Amino acid sequence: MTMARSNSGSGAGPALILLAMLPAGCGDGAAPVPLLEGVADVATHADGRRPIGELYADYLGLLEQGWALDVIVESRPAGTEVALPIVALRSPQAGQAVWLLSGIHGEETAGPNAIAAAMADIAELGARHPVVLMPLLNPQGYARNWRYLNVPVYSETVDGQSVGDSSHLLPVEPGSTESRAPRASSPEAAAITAYVLRMAASYPPRYSIDLHEDDLIDEGYVYSQGIEGPADPLALLAVDILKSNGIPLKLDGQTRFGEPIEGGIIGPVTDSSIDELMSAGTVLVGGRSMPGPAAGTVLVFETPAAAIAFEQRVAAHLALIRRLAGSMATGP
Repeated sequence: MTMARSNSGSGAGPALILLAMLPAGCGDGAAPVPLLEGVADVATHADGRRPIGELYADYLGLLEQGWALDVIVESRPAGTEVALPIVALRSPQAGQAVWLLSGIHGEETAGPNAIAAAMADIAELGARHPVVLMPLLNPQGYARNWRYLNVPVYSETVDGQSVGDSSHLLPVEPGSTESRAPRASSPEAAAITAYVLRMAASYPPRYSIDLHEDDLIDEGYVYSQGIEGPADPLALLAVDILKSNGIPLKLDGQTRFGEPIEGGIIGPVTDSSIDELMSAGTVLVGGRSMPGPAAGTVLVFETPAAAIAFEQRVAAHLALIRRLAGSMATGP
């Protein structure tokens, strides 16, 4: 792949041209085609979030530190005019890795912006520990403030297509050879989950951190999908970090989905998300059981968004990244 930067563009930050020469159809053997041009000219929802061109320019600064860029897929769901790349960056060193994910739901903007602000911290982590960074997994949703690829908001009656949907790889119950869905819910979900399984061979996840927000809650909480569940030391640390950064937390009771909360933490849940995939010891590929990523620590942060200023939410997510990065860099 090739990459070029340009100072031309709309004036909304550093213009960026990304030319990723990949086979058309995500590796089906067709001739290479340019995946994306002119990211900086894409209009972004006006609520304080930074333009996508600026975010990509910051993320790609890791290339100067020797990181590798992977363009997972170009995303162009119905109703959009310009394809946007879903990208990942990998530290030079492979091995037991930290995976950092964000932007799965397009209206949840604090995570992608906090990652852009934490590039020096992430680069330092990558110099000491293998890292896979997936900073903006739903760029189309981010640009137009849509939660999913096909619908703008969460609904109990409409099936929203999440880019992190992993139901086609997860068994209906332990030991089953039947997956929860016959196929991926979208090309984006197919490509992202395939990338996770492929890259887990050389960057097996020891830690998986996924940054989320929720407009429909007034108090946040932490999902801990890994082996230690609510007792995971990093989950406990995350609760303290969020508290100290002014994020109200729900310490007991239930989530809005009926999941029990213990000290601000929810233990492993079955939700067919990419986070469940990250924790899975076994997955189904083509009807065959295969070893899954089996990350030991899988944390998902759900912070309230509607009543908290954007700047405060970004600051809280930035604090999470910085403190957890320091802990993970010295962990097993």
